[in-house]
Amino acid sequence: MKKVFVDDTNQATIICPKCGYEKIFDVTNFKKTQKKLKAKCRCGEVFRVTLEFRKHYRKKVRLHGEYFVQGRDEKGEITVEDISASGIRFASVEPHYISRSDTVELKFTLDNSMKTEIHKLIKIVWIIDRNVGAQYIDPTPLEKELEVYLET
Repeated sequence: MKKVFVDDTNQATIICPKCGYEKIFDVTNFKKTQKKLKAKCRCGEVFRVTLEFRKHYRKKVRLHGEYFVQGRDEKGEITVEDISASGIRFASVEPHYISRSDTVELKFTLDNSMKTEIHKLIKIVWIIDRNVGAQYIDPTPLEKELEVYLET
């Protein structure tokens, strides 16, 4: 299944894998529903595509670190599982008491040649068991090292 990225105006360019025909579609109606579609080209080829509405590329990683919940005496070890320019997903090693909308400080080390240490304040968006998704509270001053890391 081919991944198709959607631009800021909810337009997606779908390309037939058989003949190469390209067509631009408005996919606004699919934003809150299904993201997997079946397409049929004018050449007769039927194929599946997945719509990707993310604004930033998300890099899969396996980085060890720790978290500190602001305003509470809770901390623990984590494994960062993916990271982007606007957010992060991690899993806690032990059960946690993190709640949605908590402010949490993350500290982890990139697996680059310089072993860069990253400190970020995040706001928790979702939680499923030990898995946590969050957005950076202030994504603007993204560390230069993290920007470079996401590009590689």
